[in-house]
Amino acid sequence: MSDVALTRPVQRVELDAGAALKEAWRLYRRLFVRSVVMGAVVLGAMNLIEALAGRNATLLPLLGLALSVAGIALLQGGLVEIVRGLHVDGDDDAALTEVLGRAGSRIWKLVSVSVLTALGVGVGFLLLVVPAFVLMTRWAVAVPVAMLEPGTARDAMRRSREIVRGNGWSVFKVLLAISLITVVVELPFALAAAGSGPFGWWLATTIAAALTAPYAAHALTVVYYALVEPGRPVVLEPGRRWRSAWDEEDG
Repeated sequence: MSDVALTRPVQRVELDAGAALKEAWRLYRRLFVRSVVMGAVVLGAMNLIEALAGRNATLLPLLGLALSVAGIALLQGGLVEIVRGLHVDGDDDAALTEVLGRAGSRIWKLVSVSVLTALGVGVGFLLLVVPAFVLMTRWAVAVPVAMLEPGTARDAMRRSREIVRGNGWSVFKVLLAISLITVVVELPFALAAAGSGPFGWWLATTIAAALTAPYAAHALTVVYYALVEPGRPVVLEPGRRWRSAWDEEDG
């Protein structure tokens, strides 16, 4: 069991949930085209596989589920990577293939984080509702950690808990706001998809998720940077380079 992700001390600061959400909205608008296009490509392929899986009763549903988990993990990692480019030097001129390639190099760690988080939260809901919300909050920034810091998936989850400690309520408010925004935006698309046939379902669900997933990923990446590197902006001015301590380790 590796301890590498737990060796950097976290500065205890108070997270402003409102400010984090506003910064996430600013990032969402700035990165709208790139983020939504990436989401549409990844989620469109994922939803297509899911639609095909639903029409086949053999092993395809299991393959569809596995590819869906991998697709979501890849997209989350890619969205974190886009923000990292702005955070490090204020520019983000990397091609989407390069961004997804960097996320792909960490795909197993990202998938492991997604699966372990889902299992933990699921068990929490089966036992009592409150433990599930506690775990969701503690592991809120596990994906940014998995993308931006060394260590294993379990290291990322422990590191997330350490980062969030002392700001649980503020982080929960960010998660709650993300959930409410997602429901409000996706509900009209869900209603439109009902009874619209396979193509209508695919189109509506892909557009809805492509619009909401980037904001959620940007918000949690903002939370990560606000707690790990307080006192500096999430987005640097163009051309102003800042190397984080783990950039060299991460390659």
